[in-house]
Amino acid sequence: MIPLAWTVERKAAKIISAAGGYDFYNMAGTPFVLINNNVIESRSGTAVISKDKNNYKYIDDYEVIPALNSVLVRVTATGGMLRLYLISMKDARVAWETDVMKPSLVTGMNEEPEEEHVDVPLYTTLVSSDHHLIYRYRKNLAAISPQGKLLWIEKADPAEVMLSPDGKKVITVKALVTGIGNSPVSVRYVTKYRSAKMQAFDLKTGKESWKDDIKADQNIRWADAHPDFLTVVWKNGCNIYKYTTGEALWKDDFKGKRVVEIQPNEKGYLVTFESGYKTMQLDKSGTAIWKKPQMVETDDEDADDLPEEGNMDVYQYAKGKVLVDAERVRFRPAKGSGMKKWRMSLNAGSRIAYDDSLQNLIILHDNRLHLVNPDKNQQVVRSFKDDFENLPAFHTIEFRENAYFMSSPKEFIVLERASEALTHRYYVRPFDVQGMFLDMVYAELATSQALLNCKAGRNAGTGAWKAERASAGLLPPGAGNTELKKAERQWAAADALEFATALMPPARVEAFKQSRDFAWYFTKDKGANVLVKVNKDTGAEADKLIFDDARPVYQVDEIQRRVYYASNNVLKVF
Repeated sequence: MIPLAWTVERKAAKIISAAGGYDFYNMAGTPFVLINNNVIESRSGTAVISKDKNNYKYIDDYEVIPALNSVLVRVTATGGMLRLYLISMKDARVAWETDVMKPSLVTGMNEEPEEEHVDVPLYTTLVSSDHHLIYRYRKNLAAISPQGKLLWIEKADPAEVMLSPDGKKVITVKALVTGIGNSPVSVRYVTKYRSAKMQAFDLKTGKESWKDDIKADQNIRWADAHPDFLTVVWKNGCNIYKYTTGEALWKDDFKGKRVVEIQPNEKGYLVTFESGYKTMQLDKSGTAIWKKPQMVETDDEDADDLPEEGNMDVYQYAKGKVLVDAERVRFRPAKGSGMKKWRMSLNAGSRIAYDDSLQNLIILHDNRLHLVNPDKNQQVVRSFKDDFENLPAFHTIEFRENAYFMSSPKEFIVLERASEALTHRYYVRPFDVQGMFLDMVYAELATSQALLNCKAGRNAGTGAWKAERASAGLLPPGAGNTELKKAERQWAAADALEFATALMPPARVEAFKQSRDFAWYFTKDKGANVLVKVNKDTGAEADKLIFDDARPVYQVDEIQRRVYYASNNVLKVF
C-alpha cells in the first residue's frame, strides 16, 4: 500500500472533468510541482512562490537551467508585467526576481493568455560562463546579471541565439517576416524562420559588436558557434566568419548544397554534405581542392543506392563498419575479418539506439528486436521476435546494469543481456483519452532525454548516470550521429548530461536512484482501474495503485517517487 504524503483542495471548476483543464502540473526533472498557479516543493507540500504572497496573476512557463541548478519561472504580474523568478533546486529558495518587460514593450502580448496553460521551453535561455542569462521572449532579447538585474533589452526579433566561445558576444539570426521557403525554429512555442541576417551584441552592454551585420546570399539554414569561427550555411553555399568583427574568413563563399558541417584540418577545411556520404576538401582560403566531392565510409558499388538526403550514421567495429541511413542498415566487413556483408531494410517506424559502452546497436523493426555487434556475434546480428503493438511509439531506452529497458506510454520491452531473455508487455487502457497526464509525462521525459543525448552524441553512459545506468532516446534511423555533432558543441557550456545529480539535494539523489528502477502503466486488472509499477530490470510487476475511475487525472514523478491523483475535490499525493 502506497502511503498518502499530503493533500490540497482542488478548484471547484476542476472537480467535474479532467477535460476542463488541470490545476496541477508535475515539473519534470525538478523537485517542484505547480498547483493552482503556485510553485510547490513536492516533498513537503510547501509553497516556494504563490499568487497571494508574490502578487502575480498566473504562471506562464518554466525552464530548467542546468548550469545554475535552478528553475526559471515566468509569471504575468499586475498590469501584464512579465516577471521572472530564479528558484534554486538545491534548497527551494528564490535566488532573485526581476520585472523584465512592461506591457508597452512586449511585442505581441495583446492576446489574453490561458490561465491554465503552462509552457515548458527547453534550452531557450542561454547561460554564459560567468552566469549571465540571455533571455528571449517573442521579439525581445534581454541580458540579466547573475544577481537578477536587467542589463539591457532589445527588440532584436531573433529566430536563433548563441554565445561566442569567449562568452562576450550574443549572436543572433534575425527572424524572417514570412516563413516561406525556410526552415522553422520553435522559440517558446512561437514558430520563427531564419532570415539571411545575423548580428551580435555585447553581453554586458547590449551594444552592437559588429560594424556591419552578416548578410548571407540566401536565408540561413543553420549557424554554429565553432570554437575557431562562426559557421553560416544557406541553401546553396556557406562561409565562416570572425567573432570579433563579423568579417568573412573566405573571400568567396563556398558553393555547395546541403552542407551540414565544416571542420578545420591540416589542408584547410573539410566540408560534409547532408547525406553524410560525401565530403569536399577546401584550402585555407575556402577554395575547393578536389575536382568533385569524395565518397566516404562506403563502397563504390553502393554509390547508386545512396539516398540524396538524410543522415548516415557510422558505427566502427574491429571486424568492420555498420552504416545506417533512413532506409537501411549495412555491414561492411574489414579485410581479413572472415565476415560477410549484411544488410537490412528499414522504414520510418523503425527505432535505433546505440550502447556505447558495449558497442551494441539496438534496432526495433518489423516486430523484431535486433542486436547488432559483429565483434561478438558470428552472424553480425542477433534477432528476437515478438508481437510488438506499436514500435514507432517507443521513445526511450535505458541501459541497465544487466538489461535493456525500452518503453512507450503503453508498452515495454526488457532484454536481459546475459540470458538473452526477452520480456514484453502491452497494457490496454480502460479509457484511452487524448492528453492523459501519463502520456504528457512520457513525452516530456523523452524530449528531455533526447536533448540530453545531444551533449555527448551516442555516448549516453557518462556523467552522473554512469554509476547507475544510462538513458537515451530511441531515434528514427539515420537521425543520430551527424545531426548531433553541432548540438554537442552548442550544449557543451551547459554540460547537459553532467547536471543530473547536481540538480538534486542529497536526499533527492537517493530517491532518484531508487525510483529510476520502475516504470508506471495505467490499465485494467480484474475489473479495477490500476496504475501498475513495473521493475525495469526484470519486467515484473512490483506494485499497483487502485484508482476510483477509468479516466483519472494523475501524474507520476519518478524522481521523487510521487503519484499525484485528483479525486473529486482533493488532490492526493502518494
